[in-house]
Amino acid sequence: MDLLKEGGYSELLREGEQDKLRHPSDASHRVPRYDWTCMTETTRAFDAEDDHDVSLWDELPLWSALAGQLLLEHVPLTAQRALDLGCGTGFPLLELAERLGPRAHVVGVDPWRAAMRRAAAKRAAWPVGNTSLLFGNGARLPFRAATFNLVVSNLGVNNFAEPDVAFSECRRVLRPQGTLALSTNLAGHFDEFYATFEEVLTRLGDHSALARLHAHVGHRHTIESLGATLERHGLHLTGTHRHEAVWRFRDGSALLAHHFIRLGILPGWQEVAGGVNANSILDAL
Repeated sequence: MDLLKEGGYSELLREGEQDKLRHPSDASHRVPRYDWTCMTETTRAFDAEDDHDVSLWDELPLWSALAGQLLLEHVPLTAQRALDLGCGTGFPLLELAERLGPRAHVVGVDPWRAAMRRAAAKRAAWPVGNTSLLFGNGARLPFRAATFNLVVSNLGVNNFAEPDVAFSECRRVLRPQGTLALSTNLAGHFDEFYATFEEVLTRLGDHSALARLHAHVGHRHTIESLGATLERHGLHLTGTHRHEAVWRFRDGSALLAHHFIRLGILPGWQEVAGGVNANSILDAL
């Protein structure tokens, strides 16, 4: 199956080729290291290029599964060629490929090499033969125009480095009448936490941190703003589905000490709180 443009830069991973993958020398996908008072002396930061650590990432399904299940409930199952943009360790790539059946072919693209090794191992173990894995990112997809009937991205919208370019690329590689199916956490998520965060910063009189908080919260899409963005790139919003889930914690300390919060969300909150004062502000929450 020849889907790639001439000169396509990504390496195609097929079964039995996992041993060709090596750690990148520049480890460009490092998760920021951080220090917070709940951390012990023996705690180390998650290493996003360590195979052992990435295998533990698969024990963090709640965040992606909440959105991914909603996507799988509504995605069309008629596609012959599909793309999972930002497939990570293989979800929903492998699940989608199995649901589409062996006559379909699904390609997963992600710049995270260690996660792709994990996805390749799962693909071989299940096995799910109607899939391919390629290194790449949404801003420079190495496919010919009008290649796919379906493009999916689970929680990728807020993580694209160049979202406008990525949407243009999605439009380019979609066939006429093709479908782009996205899941994302919209503006308003963690609203109770952010309201408390704002109260603390207001009480402390930290106007700079308040400005950073408003920018941090404001970058999330609403359905209306996401629809307008898609329209700018020739993509027309034909339907939306919403699901709300509740994350319950005993108190703020339990929230901030949660492993996934520390891994994927706390660094952004620390940036909002600001440098030297970050720990004391987070403690006040």
